[in-house]
Amino acid sequence: MVGLKELLKNVIPQNLHHLIPTSFDIIGSRNGAIAIIEIPEELELYKHEIAKALIKINKHVKTVLRKISGRKGIYRLYNFEILIPGPTEVLHKEHGYFIKVDPTKVYFSPRDHSDRLDIAKQVKPNEFIIYMFAGVGPYAVCICKQCPDVRQIIAIEINSIAIKYMMDNIRLNKLKGKITPIEGDVVYVSPKYYNTADRVIMTLPLGAFQYLEYGIKCIKSGILHFYHTGPEENPFKEAEDLVISTCEKLKRNCKIINRKIVRDYAPRMYKIRVDAEIW
Repeated sequence: MVGLKELLKNVIPQNLHHLIPTSFDIIGSRNGAIAIIEIPEELELYKHEIAKALIKINKHVKTVLRKISGRKGIYRLYNFEILIPGPTEVLHKEHGYFIKVDPTKVYFSPRDHSDRLDIAKQVKPNEFIIYMFAGVGPYAVCICKQCPDVRQIIAIEINSIAIKYMMDNIRLNKLKGKITPIEGDVVYVSPKYYNTADRVIMTLPLGAFQYLEYGIKCIKSGILHFYHTGPEENPFKEAEDLVISTCEKLKRNCKIINRKIVRDYAPRMYKIRVDAEIW
């Protein structure tokens, strides 16, 4: 397949070719999708040509958004510039299930699809799971599809729009009764579930550490999946230290059982996951 650089080689000056993006996110399906791309300031004059080229190589893309900020605010959303206007609500398919989402209103990353599957394959029948910062519920949906005998997933999310999409995704995937969406801050919701969970998932890479104590307290005896960011030279150290020190503070036993680089997060920085057994 022809790439962006090939399509744009006669549009953008040669001295700027090295800045042409080589990757972007596609959210949606062949019935309609959104492309999300980062374009450096040096290519500002060519942003619309880049967007048009992107649609040429992805015929199902109807809308192109340019990411213009990191995640901000209480809902941790990106700011976007619309380069090619179109629908922003799409139906995204991965691993045999559907996720209805509007990335301009709620957070969703298609790049985490393999991590979702990795978590789901670890879940055992009859587990009771607390899923914090759940967004539109993709990890919960993936778990239920991979492990239909999971007992229940409590999915906590503060964004009311994300809760509505999560409810849509429960209906779309026929998972009523398996996933319980709860709108609210984990600080106030999680104490109701202290000492109940077989597994806790904390998917927020920037900020989950502030709620680590709440996540650990929810675990009866089981597994914590804690997400964080870490530098290229030693990506897991800070996350492990946070988990171990918080367990010591709470007088809980813990053992780090797995470490995973989920994906690139920024230059020389990774989004990582540390799995810990806690009892």
